[in-house]
This record gives sequence, C-alpha cells and structure tokens, in this order.
Amino acid sequence: MKHFVGIDNSKLTHSVSIIDENGNLLKTFDVENDYSGFEKLQKLINNFENPVIAFELPHGPLVDFLRRLPYKMFSLNPLKVKRFKEIYSVSGDKTDKVDSNAIAQYIRINEKQSKELIFNSPEIETLKILGISHDRLTKDHTRYSLRLIFILRQYFPLYDDLFHDSASKILLKLIQKYPTWAVLASESSENLTSFLISNNYRNGKYIQKVLAKMQAYKHCIMPETEIALSMEAVAIASILLTLKDQLALIEKRMAEISKSNPIGEILYTLPGAGIIIASKLLGVLGDNKTRFSKANHVQCLFGTAPMNYQSGGYHKVIMRKACNKKGKSILYVFAFSSLRFSKWARDYYDKQRKLGKRHSVAIRALSNKWLKIIYSMWLNQTEYSDNIFKNKRTSNAA
Repeated sequence: MKHFVGIDNSKLTHSVSIIDENGNLLKTFDVENDYSGFEKLQKLINNFENPVIAFELPHGPLVDFLRRLPYKMFSLNPLKVKRFKEIYSVSGDKTDKVDSNAIAQYIRINEKQSKELIFNSPEIETLKILGISHDRLTKDHTRYSLRLIFILRQYFPLYDDLFHDSASKILLKLIQKYPTWAVLASESSENLTSFLISNNYRNGKYIQKVLAKMQAYKHCIMPETEIALSMEAVAIASILLTLKDQLALIEKRMAEISKSNPIGEILYTLPGAGIIIASKLLGVLGDNKTRFSKANHVQCLFGTAPMNYQSGGYHKVIMRKACNKKGKSILYVFAFSSLRFSKWARDYYDKQRKLGKRHSVAIRALSNKWLKIIYSMWLNQTEYSDNIFKNKRTSNAA
C-alpha cells in the first residue's frame, strides 16, 4: 500500500500530513526547520510503507535533506494546489494542517499527471545554482552601475564622461582614490599617469586624452553636495568592484564545470553560444537523460511552446507563462545571438518579421526551433552541424 506525505513548507516549522491510498488521514504533525526536525520527519515517514512525498517549495534545507531519502518526491505548483483545495475543502479554512493535507490529497489523486523531482549530478546541480547566482549578481551590477551614473552626474560630471565604460574597474578605482575634484586636482600629472598604468590603462594615446579632459574640466558643484554624494559614490564603487570580482570567479567555475562535462562540450558547438550561455543551458537541461522523454517537454520547460486557447468559434495562440523563467531568458539571449552566426536562424527570423511578427515574437519562435535542435544534441550527445541538422531545420521551418 502506498502512503502520501504532504508537507507545507514554512520558515520556522513544516506541517506534515500522511494519508493512505483511500485518502484517510493517518497522522499530522509539525517539525522544526532544522536538522533535528528533519531527522524526526524521516523516522516518522519510515514507519509507513511506500511513502510518496510532495511539497510546494522546491528548494531549501528541507528539500536538500529529503533528497537523501530513497522515496519519490514531487514539487507542486502552489496555484494548482490552491485551486484543488478550493474543490477539496468547501470550508475555506486556511491553516498549515489544511494545506499539508490538501497537498497529500492532491498528489494521491494526481501522481500520474505530476512530474517527479529528478536531480542531476552534483556538478550540474552546482552549475544550475551558479547560473541563478550569476543572474542575480548581474542584475545587481546593472542596478548599482545606473545608480553610480546618476550620482556622478550630480556631483562629478567629469567622471561620467572620462571612460567609455561608465562602470569600468579603472573608473571605480579612480573614484575610490580621488573621490572629489579637490583631491583629483591636487594630484600631479605624473602620479595620475602612474595610477592609470598600474591599473592596466597603458595606451599612451588614451592616457593623454584622459589627462586632457581632466585639465580642461571646470568644476562648479557646491561643496555640501560634493561631500555627501562623494561618500555614496565611493561606497557604490566598492560594491561594484566586489561584484565584478565575484562574477569573474563564478564565470570561471561555470566554465570549469561545463567544459569538463560531455554535454557541456556539445553545447559549446552551438553558433553564438559562449561560456555563459552554454553553461546556463546545461544547468537548466541537466545531465540526467530521464528528465525528458520528448522535445515538447523541454519546450514547455523553457516556455517556448505556444499555447492554444479556444472557446467556441474563438481561437488564439498565446505565450506560455508557466515555465522556467531563467531558462526562457537564456534561450532568448542565445536565439538573438545566433542571428550573427547562423544563416538559417537569420533567414527564419527575417521570414517571421516579414509576416508581421514583432521582434520578441520572432525571437521566441526562433527559440522554439533552436530548442528542438538542442534537445536532439543533448539526447544523442551530438555536436552541432549544419549538415547533421539540415533535415530537422527544413521540417521545423514549415
């Protein structure tokens, strides 16, 4: 006999309900969100035959602990559980015990229609999380860069126009060492030249341009404004330098993992895919071949497969929103990048544009075509080649 375990994840305690195949509630209890609580959960689960575990939150310490257990696990969509609970329980009560029971009842009824959690190798799981961290830190870098530009334009316009990159390392270090005009103006040209050279700015032609801009600059900012904003600029410059260093370390680790993986080496052969794109694609696809049984499953995961909506005589095709947002984003970037490196991709994109499709719609359609090719490469461990995939592209372009 099977038993179904529903867990309502929480910050402090997790509510657990265990039911049998007939939906009868056998046990309900709470466990602390720590190792001792997880051990208690394991001991109680082990008392029941063939447990199937379901929860909503697919990550965190509890999930990492449960991965060690030899049981089937499911991560459920909270919206589906909410709708199911409205049918299952007419009272409308909202408690942790009600929620955990609803999760157990949902997986009891819908186990065959639900997707079991299947994990990749430890290296690829690490790569997946590195990709997520890279996305977050990249967004932080962009946010702080824009904030720094805003501040410089208010108190030190010279720095806003001194280098091509408004958040380059040389500028950030310049802000740290010379945060105000008074400090910069008191420095000699020789020392400034030495500073630039020591920070890998060695082209004499460009050094003279920078020095000329400094000498021609006329400062007219009020001291009270300069004092306050210069302190903020130094703080942001320090944050950006730290972000740059950590992003470089993450990218180096991502490259090491992806290049040492057979599937990663294959993804590097995609036209326009560099270290970041190939590594993030590998992190989302994984290296467990049991995760997907056909290309459409991958297209649904990445959100490229369109959805049909029909009611009576009305019909339209809409964008799929329930998907892996990180995967969808990186595939969009890759499809756009491939326009420069793949003739068939460019031709397909141009065809979509001539049909009146917007840029984003055309790229999304191209992403869907690419994903069929990527899935075939992933499944068969075959490097990309125009000759190998000629027939596949021809059939997909129809």
